[in-house]
Amino acid sequence: MKIRADKRLAERVLSGDRSSFDAFFSSYYPRLYRFALVRLDNDEDLADETAQVVLCQAISKLGTYRGYAPLFSLLCTFCRYEVSKQRKARRRAQ
Repeated sequence: MKIRADKRLAERVLSGDRSSFDAFFSSYYPRLYRFALVRLDNDEDLADETAQVVLCQAISKLGTYRGYAPLFSLLCTFCRYEVSKQRKARRRAQ
């Protein structure tokens, strides 16, 4: 059921429906932020940036979402990759 709703939301966002984009952002940004926050040692600014980057990436790839898993699972995959990039960048900077 949730997956079907996710798929419909993705389709509406892709069609340019502003209220669907707002629903997408308000639903997923806080969850992604918290997901990133714990993985980035509670760095609030970096978690905020990471969540925003992930949502931008997701919007650009939303057309590939086929609805085989919850949309949040896909977003978490993007977020894990972005967190990994952030950690590598921190290590290089030290």
